[in-house]
Amino acid sequence: MINVKDSTVALHALLIKDAALSLLGATIERSTRINFDPSRCPWVGVYPGTVVTTPKLIAARTWNNAFDLQVVAQTSSFTDDAEASDLLESMIAAIMDVVDLNLTLGISGLRVIGFNREYRYVQLDEDGSGSLFMPQAVIRIKIEARN
Repeated sequence: MINVKDSTVALHALLIKDAALSLLGATIERSTRINFDPSRCPWVGVYPGTVVTTPKLIAARTWNNAFDLQVVAQTSSFTDDAEASDLLESMIAAIMDVVDLNLTLGISGLRVIGFNREYRYVQLDEDGSGSLFMPQAVIRIKIEARN
């Protein structure tokens, strides 16, 4: 069976080293609570997703693993929603570039086979004016691994 922690640690390490994410000022964390503090944005979180394990050869006790890693990217704005959305797209591009350059995440027997992403929008306020906008993308990195 696969230990997904190894993959989240590897992806987190790659994202922390990325110059583009650093220039964007992103805080990058692994397996923590989803950020709700706009002052910590831009923010990126790395999490395990769904894992499916099936036997490769019944007699040999080898396994195929298909799983997702989830990367949550967030930005925030009190004044310019379009700017926050544009920054989110820059972060998504940087994250996908990191993975595209490292399709094994540095782990033998592992390979990235695809991506999908879902956008979410949080609007919060204390006075009813809708003053805070926090766009978020959940990027699911599809992976196959053997062991």
